[in-house]
Amino acid sequence: DLVFFRDAMIHLVKISRIIRTPRGNALLVGVGGSGKQSLTKLASYIAGYKTFQITLTRSYNQNNLMEDLKILYRTSGEKGQGMTFIFTDNDIKDEGFLEYLNNVLSSGEVSNLFARDEIDEITQELISVMKKEYPRRPPTMENLYDYFLTRVRQNLHVVLCFSPVGEKFRNRALKFPGLISGCTMDWFQRWPKDALIAVADHFLASYQVECTPETKTQLVQLMGTVHDGVAEKCAEYFERYRRATHVTPKSYLSFINGYKTIYGNKFSEVQELQRRMNTGLDKLMEAQQSVSQLSKELAEKEKDLAVASAKAEKVLKEVTVSAQAAEKVKARVQKVKDKAQAIVDDIAADKAVAEEKLEVARPALEAAEAALQTIKPSDIATVRRLGKPPHLIMRIMDCVLLLFQRKLDTVTADPERACPKPSWAESLRLMGGVDFLKTLVNFPKDTINEETVELLAPYLDMEDYNMETALRVSGNVAGLCSWTKAMAYFYGINKEVLPLKANLAVQEARLEKANLDLQEAQEQLDAKQKELDIVQAQYDTAVRERQELMDDAETCRRKMQTASSLIEGLAGEKERWTQQSKEFAAQIRRLVGDVLMATGFLSYSGPFNQEFRHLLLTNWQRELRSRKIPYTHDLNVTNMLVDGATVSEWNLQGLPNDELSIQNGIITTKASRFPLLIDPQGQGKSWIKNREGKSELQITSLNHKYFRNHLEDSLSLGRPLLIEDVGEELDPALDNVLEKNYIKSGKTLKVKVGDKEVDVMDGFVCYITTKLANPAYTPEISARTAIIDFTVTMKGLEDQLLGRVILTEKAELEKERVELLEEVTANKRKMKELEDNLLFRLTNTQGSLVDDESLIVVLSNTKKTAEEVRIKLQVAAETETQINTAREEYRPVATRGSILYFLIVEMSLVNVMYQTSLRQFLGLFDFSMARSAKSPITSKRIDNII
Repeated sequence: DLVFFRDAMIHLVKISRIIRTPRGNALLVGVGGSGKQSLTKLASYIAGYKTFQITLTRSYNQNNLMEDLKILYRTSGEKGQGMTFIFTDNDIKDEGFLEYLNNVLSSGEVSNLFARDEIDEITQELISVMKKEYPRRPPTMENLYDYFLTRVRQNLHVVLCFSPVGEKFRNRALKFPGLISGCTMDWFQRWPKDALIAVADHFLASYQVECTPETKTQLVQLMGTVHDGVAEKCAEYFERYRRATHVTPKSYLSFINGYKTIYGNKFSEVQELQRRMNTGLDKLMEAQQSVSQLSKELAEKEKDLAVASAKAEKVLKEVTVSAQAAEKVKARVQKVKDKAQAIVDDIAADKAVAEEKLEVARPALEAAEAALQTIKPSDIATVRRLGKPPHLIMRIMDCVLLLFQRKLDTVTADPERACPKPSWAESLRLMGGVDFLKTLVNFPKDTINEETVELLAPYLDMEDYNMETALRVSGNVAGLCSWTKAMAYFYGINKEVLPLKANLAVQEARLEKANLDLQEAQEQLDAKQKELDIVQAQYDTAVRERQELMDDAETCRRKMQTASSLIEGLAGEKERWTQQSKEFAAQIRRLVGDVLMATGFLSYSGPFNQEFRHLLLTNWQRELRSRKIPYTHDLNVTNMLVDGATVSEWNLQGLPNDELSIQNGIITTKASRFPLLIDPQGQGKSWIKNREGKSELQITSLNHKYFRNHLEDSLSLGRPLLIEDVGEELDPALDNVLEKNYIKSGKTLKVKVGDKEVDVMDGFVCYITTKLANPAYTPEISARTAIIDFTVTMKGLEDQLLGRVILTEKAELEKERVELLEEVTANKRKMKELEDNLLFRLTNTQGSLVDDESLIVVLSNTKKTAEEVRIKLQVAAETETQINTAREEYRPVATRGSILYFLIVEMSLVNVMYQTSLRQFLGLFDFSMARSAKSPITSKRIDNII
């Protein structure tokens, strides 16, 4: 981003003419940040040259410089490529470097730069080139080397970029005359005002500032005036206090960028606060309108609720009538059910008895059936074919005939046995029937009667009528013997079961009739239940509608209460928010001037004392008024840049609470450049250590053997770095870090530390401190860092000494004061958080406020906590007054000590032997208190100490 104002164009043309001239070398003299290197690089690009700068590392020495010169000589002499060698005073790590440059500029030859074999190699390469340019010149070694040096001097252009500040430039010019005689000088003077205005206009032209075009024009011009004014104050400050301070064009660019950053942040912050306030007010107005609307809705809902209640009562009566009718039918059905159940129970009991009795005969029946299974149709056929079957078979068949109640022959005495004569013919007919065996198996056992059993008795009682005899006489047909006996045995049991079976048939008939009655009654009950269900559904609907109306009315009532509570709770806030919203609108308009003063303060006021800082702010306010740029007339830069709670935290961390120290704390934390603290008493360093202790602060120094490692670790891990006790010069490895020359690589940032690229993580901050009371830093260091004069002030030292006195004399009082400060700081932060939370909830509530009941809880908690915090702050204020009153008794001791210290310090102006440190003085101060006579009377004790 280059701005080509008139002076820049003049310098660009001069540098271009110098380096385009054969053997043209330039000495550019000007403070750092004037644009010397940028214009040189542009001029080299225009000329088609390559640029080269050395890369300093911890181990860079004259041998490394020789190697770099070899590269330059080979590129420009052997290859014939135009080269611009940019060499700055920061690159002079060793004054011996200038000896080599003096030779390059004077004769073009550096002694012992190349070894013999390297010279041979170079000259061999140049034979063809020299013959082409000088055909008549013989290619001897001497001619070739002379040709090589000539090409080097023509193509290598050395551009020295030196600063005129201090004695070094004068001494170097005297020691190395070739730096002057071998170069064309170009002095870079302080940028003229039109250049400053042009630069500011370039960077702010496209930047949106909330003001009129005329105001913006005046702002751009005022920026140039501010920078020029600070430069004049630097000279005046040196004349009065002999303290060197510098502002450079780089400082001006930092000032412009700082303005854009702070303006953007403040504008967004105030705009967001205004949006929150306006949204909160809109929500409150909406809540007020909702109350009247909700009261109307509630009246309508209550009317609807009365109608719905009456409807529900009417339907309830109908439900009661239907329910009673259904209950009657249900009782009748239940009686029928009970009757049927009794019959079922009787049947079950009879069945159980019959089955129990029949179970006794089951083994005999199963044995008979098993015997029948052994009889085959072939066995029956065999018996039928017998001409004269055994008498036992015929008797068995007579028994079968009796069981089947078949006709028997007329009873006649059997000549062979004492029994009736068998009816064999009838038996043959029976056996000849179809499925005789199946008929036996399916024989109806219940048809057996007592008469049949009586007729069977003579047969069964006969001696040979048994299974063993039958098996011997008739084989398998003997099964019929077992069967007939089983049938007779079964009858003996079955005759008791038959009445039960008859009764079971009667009961089943009764059960069938009872089931028919039950079915009819159930149908009636279902019909009644259906009627009841319809009425019940109507009732449920009516009750639901009534409940919905009740819920709606309750919700409406609750919303009214919510809105009323909200309006009542925020009644006090509404007026304040309305006023504050208007104030925010005005504040946005005034930001254009306020941010200019804040940025100027951060960018320029660090090296000055309290008097000059106040003078600068007063001058800037006068300029703002004369140019009619809006600004806050009673603006307190401290309050604008930091809140009271943060300042209290800093005080607890060890920062003195005088105005200058607080301003130094603001510049340390808010400036766009890393701070360099002029801290001879070490109080700034102590504060930083306490402040960054929890962030894993890395403490190092420039001469620490692991300094580079500490720097790289802090960068890559995102930790704060404190470089303590530096001198008047900084390590060149810090240049890119301090200038924030970060390289974007994907989503990460990198920075070049020496010859190594290191990741830069969020959280990295670099603090630099020096014990030197009046260091003479170069303009380059002033441009790269925010130099802050942290020298203790009389008021700051007085407060510190008062704290030490109280700690010695009233330790419990000092402890109480520190605890009180911590509590007040925490409570102030809590109040801010509560208000922010409330505004956040108000602005982020979706829809109407009255729908968000949780907001009332938040409001209630906020009001309650705010009241508690307010009471605590009141109590704390009273306690602080009491503590301060008690502390102020010892103020004369602290005042006397502060005056003594500054008198002793000023004695060093008479003779350096009177130099003393604050640490030594504090030791003497404590010692004097310890030695002074004790007294229970405070005034007497104070006199004794003094």
